[in-house]
Amino acid sequence: MYGVQAVSAAVLATVAFAMDLRRQKIANIWILTGWIWGCSVQILFHGQAGAVQFFSGAGTPVLWLFFLFYFRMLGPGDIKLLSVLGGLLGYRAVIYLIVLSFFFGGILSLGLLITSGTIVFRFRYFVNYFRMYLKDQKRMPYYQTGRQAENFHFTLPILLALFLYVGGVC
Repeated sequence: MYGVQAVSAAVLATVAFAMDLRRQKIANIWILTGWIWGCSVQILFHGQAGAVQFFSGAGTPVLWLFFLFYFRMLGPGDIKLLSVLGGLLGYRAVIYLIVLSFFFGGILSLGLLITSGTIVFRFRYFVNYFRMYLKDQKRMPYYQTGRQAENFHFTLPILLALFLYVGGVC
């Protein structure tokens, strides 16, 4: 991986995390900037093959995570951020990022559920959510908005995964 890709990914993800903390969302202009930058970097380093690498990397999170977005279990900003990182780093890298992000997200979620004492409640919520969907065939947002004890910004696990990846741990 080229140093400019690693540094660019770290900057893009860190700013996105800060936006998510402050505004509860990542600004679309930041996502667009990331896509343009990622495509430019890929083409600069790899020519026409870089464009293919950009689109395959940017499209992978959208395809892999559509199910979670469809059921509103994962926000569109998180998927778009992974798409930016995939476009910049390539599809193989974004697969690692997705897996590591969910690993870190699971650990953080479990810790939050245990410390807040809501683990049984959330398990029942999950089961009831799918029961209602199968019964009514109507999608409802899975996550509860606001500052719930079990809510956290998924940009944090993405950022942790990215730092491990660009740091050469994975």
